[in-house]
Amino acid sequence: MRRDSGFTALEVAVTLAIVAILASLTMPSFLRWLNGHRLRGSAINLMADIERAKIKAIRESSFVTIQLEAGRYFVFLDDGSGGGVAGDLIRNGAEGLIQDRYLPSGVQIVLSELTLADNRMRFNSRGQAPDLAVPEFIPLVSSAGRKDVRVNRLGSVRVQ
Repeated sequence: MRRDSGFTALEVAVTLAIVAILASLTMPSFLRWLNGHRLRGSAINLMADIERAKIKAIRESSFVTIQLEAGRYFVFLDDGSGGGVAGDLIRNGAEGLIQDRYLPSGVQIVLSELTLADNRMRFNSRGQAPDLAVPEFIPLVSSAGRKDVRVNRLGSVRVQ
């Protein structure tokens, strides 16, 4: 049986040092990529959820409201079933929640740049956003930059 099989402590230490150096060189670019990916993904998710709200409003022949907050947004059927008035932009008790989405770490909605009343928008039974006089830009920001989700009065949604 050979006694000299395996690695010495010096060989293991040198290998770990090389791996640590390589990791420290690649980590900043990986983190930039990750933050950019989170921002793009959040913008695409928001656009898809707005489209889903528009389709749900048409299908249910009712109002569907989107409530925006800094780190999340939620979509609900605004049909007045909770004791309120249909289309009042407020989620009353039994009004159905369609989507409740938290944004990934580091991604925020800039509420100060919104022109929406109470950071809410709604779609009617024709798939239109009647409260938007001009196209609304919903800004998503992170350390990787900024993406704007544009919604116009006719219900057209796209990422810029």
